[in-house]
Amino acid sequence: MATQIKLKAKRSTKLPKGFKLSGVKANIKYKNRLDLALIYSQEPCQSAGVWTKNSVQAACITHNKAKIQNHIHAVMINSGCANACTGKQGEENCDKSAEALAKVLRIDSKHILLASTGVIGAQLPMPRILKAIPKLVAQKNSNKDSIKLASKAIMTTDTFPKTFGITCKLQSPNDLDSKNTESGKEKAARNEKTSDSKNIVINTESKENAKDSISIENKLDSKTQEKETCNEKAKTEKKNNKFRIFGMAKGSGMIHPNMATMLGFILTDIAISKELLQEALSEINTQTFNQISVDGDTSTNDMVVVLANGAAKNEIISSKSTDYEIFKKALKKVCVNLAKQIAKDGEGATHLLEVSIKNAQSLQQAQTLSKAIIGSNLVKTAIFGKDANWGRIICAMGYSNASFDASKFNLIFASKKGKIIIVKDGVGTAFNENKAKSILSADVVRILIDLQDGTHSAKAWGCDLSYDYIKINADYRS
Repeated sequence: MATQIKLKAKRSTKLPKGFKLSGVKANIKYKNRLDLALIYSQEPCQSAGVWTKNSVQAACITHNKAKIQNHIHAVMINSGCANACTGKQGEENCDKSAEALAKVLRIDSKHILLASTGVIGAQLPMPRILKAIPKLVAQKNSNKDSIKLASKAIMTTDTFPKTFGITCKLQSPNDLDSKNTESGKEKAARNEKTSDSKNIVINTESKENAKDSISIENKLDSKTQEKETCNEKAKTEKKNNKFRIFGMAKGSGMIHPNMATMLGFILTDIAISKELLQEALSEINTQTFNQISVDGDTSTNDMVVVLANGAAKNEIISSKSTDYEIFKKALKKVCVNLAKQIAKDGEGATHLLEVSIKNAQSLQQAQTLSKAIIGSNLVKTAIFGKDANWGRIICAMGYSNASFDASKFNLIFASKKGKIIIVKDGVGTAFNENKAKSILSADVVRILIDLQDGTHSAKAWGCDLSYDYIKINADYRS
């Protein structure tokens, strides 16, 4: 039986080693509003990315696809203007932006990625952006204020900045087990024994032999000191098994990822090969960002990028080892947290909705069913109205194109206010409507579905659909 790999992680408010952020007011769309952000690493980063599947793609997406194979030092993000459907001028503005930033950072522009979010069809206000770049670079820092400024600068209709970070520990071969280390008692006993042997030798041998014994003592002391130094060095090396991973995202409307209608930036100081970094991101993205939906619209600008600068000084992860699996778990933890924050901040949302499918025949079946439910406008409006209209859930499952046995499944509504069984073995129960309404009134509502037909599971996240969503999007350009 395979050994279960556990992630040892603690919440961290610090950036990974070597990274700096900044955010400034460039007046791109509105005056006196943070709207230009920078991510920077002095050390070159291995990079990986996933991009919108919308056939109409913004100029920054095209730019990044051409640059992502290089080592990356910086990402510049603007909010207020999507730079999508802007033709050749939009592409030239990307080049000008990257070249201007590269000049101030004193690097080659091929090491720079770009991201934009905002209104489609408008050209970037280049004079304002070019004027703001020197200040953007000058203010880059690794402190908490820089995180706050950068995360706010990438927002559009978001109501709060979205960040999450953890410190994790790798399972490195440098770790010493109890067999390779001495306890305090063992060390004391060894020293005492060595001391006694020295006295016996000196008291029983001739002066000539005593000189030889002193020489032996010195050798023993030298070996002891050398061993202790090795142990101390091993302890120091253990510290290098720790790494940090930090994520920053924006997203509130036009959220139906495939990739996502969102921007996500994951930073880590772990040392890992580019190939495995891309493989890890592609896998985790399908389980997290691609499992959220606010309104069913896929943006022209969506992307998630991971940068790894190796500043943690761990042994480079170049194979699918235990350390690789630990990194994937850490990456998933950060991505899940950011995905839930995006779903919670859906435009006009009053509830975060989590759909959990378990005991499915396959992962794809579980993902498809859960995504269909959180993507249903009828389900969303029912949650907004605190209405336990479970028929809408079954309807969404039925048109999802993921076949399932409707005579087996169980369905439960749950929240911090309790839980209630709605469907048992495919048949609706005589549940208490008032209790169900109370459960659905919580800020976070969970729909738990057991297909009783396999071993696979998946989750998806979304939100309700309220009157405010229409209000927000009816005057988005004004």
